[in-house]
Amino acid sequence: MMYTDFRELFRVVWSTFAVYLSILSLVGGGFLVVDLYHRPRWILKYKIQKGKNLMVRNIPYFTIEKRRLWDLFNNVILNSTIILLPGAVVFYFLLKWRDADLTFTSPSITVFLLHFSGFIIIEEIGFYYAHRLLHSSFLYKRIHKKHHEWTAPVGLTAVYAHPVEMLVSNLIPFLCGPVVFGSNLVTSLWWFAIAFTVTIIHHSGYHLPLLPSPEFHDFHHLKFTGNYGVLGVLDRLHGTDKLFRESSRFKKHRVIFSAAALT
Repeated sequence: MMYTDFRELFRVVWSTFAVYLSILSLVGGGFLVVDLYHRPRWILKYKIQKGKNLMVRNIPYFTIEKRRLWDLFNNVILNSTIILLPGAVVFYFLLKWRDADLTFTSPSITVFLLHFSGFIIIEEIGFYYAHRLLHSSFLYKRIHKKHHEWTAPVGLTAVYAHPVEMLVSNLIPFLCGPVVFGSNLVTSLWWFAIAFTVTIIHHSGYHLPLLPSPEFHDFHHLKFTGNYGVLGVLDRLHGTDKLFRESSRFKKHRVIFSAAALT
């Protein structure tokens, strides 16, 4: 029995963390290649904050920018090791407590869509209020300021944060949906893959055709205030998107269905 439980624990933790590392490497790493080497060059025309973080190669202060990059890598490794990996273990026990199906059995389409919709709503509520709280004077100076060191974010800054923020604002709202619904492992893994991919896109600094618009969150990094949520629903309700809606960036906040970059 103990052996079976150990195998189940390993399966859940390994698959959860493997999804995280895959998205981090492929999506976050892909955007980093563009920033570092400016290849492929056609992507550069979709850069939101022109001339920002087109990074080491064309920056006069090479040493400073290189130091920022290593700080980014070190922080990502730190959060992955002390927050996200243990979080995957806790996630296993929570799903076990919810008597969730921890095999790789696929759910029905109806159940998948129902649960996925619930995940989105729960994350929006959890992230909005936690994020807004982090912008209070006391918590911003001590915790959230680190994430805002990048006023023009890059993909990997999705996990660049103080460990407390990574736990409270990012990981907990992210995991709450599958736990609340007692979702099976396959549904949870798809949620992790899609939601984390969108998070990296929101931090990428590139508004690419057919992908979710990063204008909303990029504006938050630029102005340090407002736009606290993911979908923008609660920001609209509370009026915390007022500055964004009055800016020229608001008109660009949409999916691009052509090859032309928004200007």
